[in-house]
Amino acid sequence: MAKIDYGAMVQQLNLTPAHVIEAIDDLNAWVCLHTRFVSSQQIIMNAISGRSRDLLIVVIGPARVGKTTLFESIAGMTDALAQQAGKRRGCFRFSVPPPDARGRFNWTAAITEAYASSNEILPSKKIVYGDITEGAPRRVPANPSSAAAEEALWQSFIKNVQLEHLVTIVDEGNTIPVTLSQLQVDRAIHALKYIVAQTRQPLVIGGTSAIRHIVEHDTQLKVRTKVVMQDPYGDSKKDEASFQVFIEEMEKRLGPRYCEPKSLSAHSAEIRLGVDGRCGLAVRLTTDALSQHGGNRKLDWPLYKQHLDSFSQAASADLAAERHVTGRRIIAAAEAAITKKTPGSRSGERNSRVGATKNTNAPNHPYE
Repeated sequence: MAKIDYGAMVQQLNLTPAHVIEAIDDLNAWVCLHTRFVSSQQIIMNAISGRSRDLLIVVIGPARVGKTTLFESIAGMTDALAQQAGKRRGCFRFSVPPPDARGRFNWTAAITEAYASSNEILPSKKIVYGDITEGAPRRVPANPSSAAAEEALWQSFIKNVQLEHLVTIVDEGNTIPVTLSQLQVDRAIHALKYIVAQTRQPLVIGGTSAIRHIVEHDTQLKVRTKVVMQDPYGDSKKDEASFQVFIEEMEKRLGPRYCEPKSLSAHSAEIRLGVDGRCGLAVRLTTDALSQHGGNRKLDWPLYKQHLDSFSQAASADLAAERHVTGRRIIAAAEAAITKKTPGSRSGERNSRVGATKNTNAPNHPYE
């Protein structure tokens, strides 16, 4: 049987050309310039610079509202400010990874991602000097145990943040309370508190409403926390006008080469309802429409509406369920009172937070 000629199959496809891909990348990079992003950027950058003295900044909003793009702009601005001051970088940034094999918060993967994004050499990969026996010293690669490598990675991360005055930016923070057990949620929160306590540098974390578990963990953490709500555009006149400006600017950004002038802005209200006021979704449908036609067709209202209707049929119920990020208090697992008597224990009933046997105000090591 003859082998499949995948090269010939590629030639039959109508793939997106490079110039369209560049236009899509440019559009995605521009999203952070619209008005609601500028307002959030102002709040977060002032908090980072120390004017509000908040060490934990929590950004809460539903999916596809633009939190990741907001964090990209914050990371870029902190790096730019640091470079203006003669430093190499201004932040460490990572996304919350899935739990490790033991079901814990995977700090090794998280910090490794932060180092990789900053072109930093991992401590376990550095060269160390061995004992001097004869003649000149011999350099040998470090070969620590897995536990020692994990400990060195954590301590190196804390030292870098503290000495270089770096901001820690954590994306997809809702993964912590969603994927971890109650005990591991508590430990992950204490680890975040440990970073803030040891470094005295801001930590920015974002996610959906589930991230309130971290905000409401304890009083010591809450009083040093600033919450930034990143909501979708609603039905108010101000939001309608702002979304209209966003669509108009998106058309200008694409230009007449990729988008028919005024084709989308004339239907701004319908687009806003279809994407539930989420700019990230509006851009996603734009990129889908451009990329799925190989750059042979300009973006116009019939083409955009085709993708908008398809998306609305598939996801309208999910968007409605996730629409509102309420101010309702969400009790964290770590705040739940334990009143049951421990099996085999001679003591009476316990009524306190999980892990409260230690001084929660002290900078406890997260692995203890």
